[in-house]
Amino acid sequence: MIKDYYDKFDPNKGYEKILFRAGKGLQSRELNDLQSQSQHQIKGIADVILKDGDLVSGGEVVIEYDKAAALIHSGEVYINGLVRKVPKTQLFISLTESIDIGVWLTYETITEEEDPSLRDPAIDAINFDEPGGARLKQNCQWGLKSDALAQEDAFYPVHRIEQGVLIIKQPPPQLDAVTQALARYDREANGGSYVVDGMALSYRGMDAQKQSFSLAEGKAHIEGYEVSFATARNLTFDYNPDIGEVKEEPKTFRADSTGNMRIDTDFFPVKEIEEVNVTVERKVKLTRGQLSGGDDLLPDNSVLEIISVKQNDLTFSLGEDFIFLRNHISWQLNGQEPDIGSQYDIVYRYRKQLQVEFDERGYTLNEAVVEEGKIVENALITTDYTWLRPRVDLIVLDRFGQFQRIKGQAAHQLPVAPNAPANHLAIAQVSQTWFIDTAPDIENLAVRAVSMSELEKMQNQISDLYQLLAIERLRNDANSEDATSKFGVFVDPFLDDDMRDAGIEQSAAIVDGELTLPLNADIAELTLPNQNTLTLPYALENLLVQEMQTGSMRVNPYQAFEPVPASVSLTPSVDHWTQTNTRWTSTITQRFWWARFSWWRNRTVFNTRVEAVNRQTTNAQFLRSRWVHFSIQGFGPGESLNTVTFDGVSVTPEAQ
Repeated sequence: MIKDYYDKFDPNKGYEKILFRAGKGLQSRELNDLQSQSQHQIKGIADVILKDGDLVSGGEVVIEYDKAAALIHSGEVYINGLVRKVPKTQLFISLTESIDIGVWLTYETITEEEDPSLRDPAIDAINFDEPGGARLKQNCQWGLKSDALAQEDAFYPVHRIEQGVLIIKQPPPQLDAVTQALARYDREANGGSYVVDGMALSYRGMDAQKQSFSLAEGKAHIEGYEVSFATARNLTFDYNPDIGEVKEEPKTFRADSTGNMRIDTDFFPVKEIEEVNVTVERKVKLTRGQLSGGDDLLPDNSVLEIISVKQNDLTFSLGEDFIFLRNHISWQLNGQEPDIGSQYDIVYRYRKQLQVEFDERGYTLNEAVVEEGKIVENALITTDYTWLRPRVDLIVLDRFGQFQRIKGQAAHQLPVAPNAPANHLAIAQVSQTWFIDTAPDIENLAVRAVSMSELEKMQNQISDLYQLLAIERLRNDANSEDATSKFGVFVDPFLDDDMRDAGIEQSAAIVDGELTLPLNADIAELTLPNQNTLTLPYALENLLVQEMQTGSMRVNPYQAFEPVPASVSLTPSVDHWTQTNTRWTSTITQRFWWARFSWWRNRTVFNTRVEAVNRQTTNAQFLRSRWVHFSIQGFGPGESLNTVTFDGVSVTPEAQ
């Protein structure tokens, strides 16, 4: 601010009005206080309706993935008590991080030195061309918080982009008071947090110690506030399993005919086998020391026992000729002993640490893995290893469009999922087993909104259920009085397949009370020529013709328009298929059943009956694979094709 400017307005003093008194001089600060007081009063009312960062109009965001940039159109944003215009701009953004796009609001003081038009323009006045009041100029521009164009409190976030996906929180314009009232009503009436449409989570894979998930596009309400995604989102979380440690897990060595033994650990998947201790039996030659009654050191440590000591045909006895002392053969008993400097054979057993190659469930051990010895049959094997403990994580969404993974408590078995924090919507539950080739089990558990049409269907299903129950009671009563089997004769009225033997293959079909040969059908896709609608041959006929014309002019004489983008079509564009597991051929036969009567006329009979017994939705474990053909048209002269991606996977053709 300039040095001779005064603005002493303080809202805490409670001054509501400036009272100008006759005969008293007018102060410049009073005029400045008048402006500040008026702006403060307007801001108090506006803040009840809007909040800082609310879009009033415009401000659309277009993400340009090929440029890693965001194009923000001009718009009007409510900031600090006023609706301010923000011009169009382009910002370079990161497509792998969470960023905030907002408005940087800065001020600068303009005097007659920067703008000469601020001097007094009254030619006949004494103060002509003299300096007067300065101006406070606002500067509004789109930017990122990391741009740091001013103090941190000068940035007002408007849009949020999560890994290249724009999060639509509320469509503009939104009155804050109305939005809060609607959110409160939604919380009280419907619980406030639920999925309206879409938002199903699926697992994509792991790369660079990151687990990747795909969240379908959709809309949700969090604490009454709307959050929507126009496209599917890719969520990545750290691959950070909890590590369990096991020390000296015991096993008994029992080799097969090839000398191998497969050892599976008690807990898996195994992260690392640190140490394997086995009992090895070994035969070596020792040279008798130079002192009578002295000691001979054994070549291995951790010796458990001495099996035998021999020299040619002479056998030495433990406790009579020698003793085992401090990993030595001690000849201090004055019994028989080998000649000084001669060699003798000794067989002993000792504990040895091994480094083995392992997989996720254990390792394989061979009895001859130790040089000059072998593992003792039925001996103890201990294993020290670390393993990845199972865990159940929770994926939640907050009202600002932020996804979080709530880690559960790892357990040896049957881990328990954590609870969703307050003001969050639980999207899915991820059961982590940590096997490399096994995807985690995902259970989508978000509460979903039920439309009025669905409620109507449920009501009809309940009514049908009562009717079916009444029919079933009548049928049971009729069957009890008139059974199908009387006097050793079995009678089937061919009403349906419920009286047929499900234990053997039934090749016939029951249709309209008749037992007939079955019909099978194969579905073949019809390829449309040039992606056009398939019709019967036709010829165009003019129904309305205007042959008279007047003068004309070009609507766009300078041809100022953007080039028409290339059109991309997929064949097929949508893949729907149905898998039916049935033991009878009656259902398929009914679809193609026809009866031939006299006069060689055909009649098709349809008899439809819908009985809703159960409805269950599960994620397909394996989707079927099929070829998809891409057709790209509309390139102009000089345009070339660089890359083509489909769901993040490059499908660029080799010949371009």
